[in-house]
Amino acid sequence: MISIPVTLIESVFLPGLLSGTRLIGLFVSAPFFALQSIPMRFRIALGLLLGFGIPLETNVLSSLSLTMSTASYATLAVGEFLIGAVSGWLIRIGLMVFDVSAEVISIQTGLSFASSYNPDQALPSGVLGQVFGLLGLALIFSLNIHLVAVEILFDSFRSLPAGKWPVGFDLKTIGSLVSSSFSIGLVLFAPFVVINLVVMGGQGFLGRTSPQMNLFSIGFGLSIPIGIFLLYVLLPVFPQALQRSLEPPFAVLRQAFL
Repeated sequence: MISIPVTLIESVFLPGLLSGTRLIGLFVSAPFFALQSIPMRFRIALGLLLGFGIPLETNVLSSLSLTMSTASYATLAVGEFLIGAVSGWLIRIGLMVFDVSAEVISIQTGLSFASSYNPDQALPSGVLGQVFGLLGLALIFSLNIHLVAVEILFDSFRSLPAGKWPVGFDLKTIGSLVSSSFSIGLVLFAPFVVINLVVMGGQGFLGRTSPQMNLFSIGFGLSIPIGIFLLYVLLPVFPQALQRSLEPPFAVLRQAFL
């Protein structure tokens, strides 16, 4: 029978499980890791594999011992998972810019007209939202932002021991992140709102001058091509919008893990 030394369990096994739990929380909640195409078992295995390498670099978790009760260790594990999950969720708030802008643009241009009458609320809100989401994920992986998130969480083990909650994870911080994401999304969809008001004003003028015209069909014929043209103009600024939207969440993570 193979015997495992107690010192090896205290210095590698227990800290590795706790650090891996924090990474698993990030892999479950972060939008660039929590893809449906990535199996949950693979994410858990990757988090544990990376977690067992962290205790070799830092001694933050070296105070654990076998004398701890099961309830105490489970409480630490839940806390570590929540730290990783909240970290990924804060990044998800930064990417809310694309959700807000896609929803408003779809409504203004008429691209989501059919989904407005869809009784099945479990379906996606619109094709444009899926396109914006795919573009955001492609830019994240091309700019190596997912590696930056893992690096920040790696560095957190040196400054934030197990059992301590980050100071920056509070309601005030979350509210400021939501407001900043909404403001950036407002900048993205503001041109669509202005152009749609101009088109609606033109339709109103035509309706007063020519009541016999079918303004409903004319409005769709004007708003959809104009919306597609504005999307063509908007696409080149997507990288800058992504960087601006993710700067506040990553700044909060860095300050919380100092």
